[in-house]
Amino acid sequence: MWAFLFLWMTLTIVTFLMIVGRCTILIYLVFCVPILTTILYFIFKNDTAASSSNRELFFKNFNFGGHRGSPEKAPENSLASFLKAKEDGCDLVEFDIHMSSDGVPLLMHDDTTERTGNANLKVEETKWEVLKGIELKPVKNITDKIPQFNEVIDWCVENGLKMLFDMKNDNITLIELVAEEIRKRNIYDRVMVSSFNPIVPWRLKKIDPRIITGITLDRSYYSYSDDFRKLPFTTNIFAHFWNEILDEINMIIQPLYILPKFLGVDVVMMSFRLISENLIRESKEKGFSVISWTVNDDDYMRILAKLNVPFLTDISSKVDKKIFEANKII
Repeated sequence: MWAFLFLWMTLTIVTFLMIVGRCTILIYLVFCVPILTTILYFIFKNDTAASSSNRELFFKNFNFGGHRGSPEKAPENSLASFLKAKEDGCDLVEFDIHMSSDGVPLLMHDDTTERTGNANLKVEETKWEVLKGIELKPVKNITDKIPQFNEVIDWCVENGLKMLFDMKNDNITLIELVAEEIRKRNIYDRVMVSSFNPIVPWRLKKIDPRIITGITLDRSYYSYSDDFRKLPFTTNIFAHFWNEILDEINMIIQPLYILPKFLGVDVVMMSFRLISENLIRESKEKGFSVISWTVNDDDYMRILAKLNVPFLTDISSKVDKKIFEANKII
């Protein structure tokens, strides 16, 4: 909150100085910018009319999904992990998409292979021929290779699993490729694409408005790289301060749903730390479906199931399926 107060005080002081200094042109600009912004907002905003029927089918009988598969049992973002998620009863698997230097889309959460693989390579600077040979670090004595995006889609379709694509960057080539894969397979009601980066869902809707899109929300997207707010993106104190201001602004305007409405997203992907009954109700009243991530606590699972909010989890084997009985569609 202190970061936002600092920004607010700065804007107040600047406005006061403009008035005292009789900076007429700047005063006109200050008052014209909101008007111009509003006009541009309605010119470039997307809507969800073309994807609404697909969204309804996507959420039918969707209770919980495996976050990167079942990372407690097998390497995350691997076919072995997705198989474990299916065996655990997941309705959906979520996975992260990157692209190799030679344009091959693949599954990897981080920018590099260091954390999950047996080599440290930057994905976007490495050819697929090299990346495909990397062994993923074993989990419960299970290992696997980095899979291609296309083979994972085929596997999920064959095994009856819905998919949630998490796109980490706004590479326009990758965005167009994802849209094309969904179109040519006609799996609009089986796939949802979400991202922290608002350019991704906005661009996807412009390419194909039938695609179900989402915006992923957290309280520290710009300032911290981890879920526990311990690893800042930068060690530069001024850059970190600015990032915290952005997070404060994001949290303040979030209840207004200005950004989701502009992007034309169908879903708001909320961190379990943000979830509340009021927020869920407000989101649904505004026309957005809600998915929560990453839920690894039994009590949270029961609450979300009661509120009919599907969730992603790392521990799919520990989800009690009985909590969904009241919401079962016959």
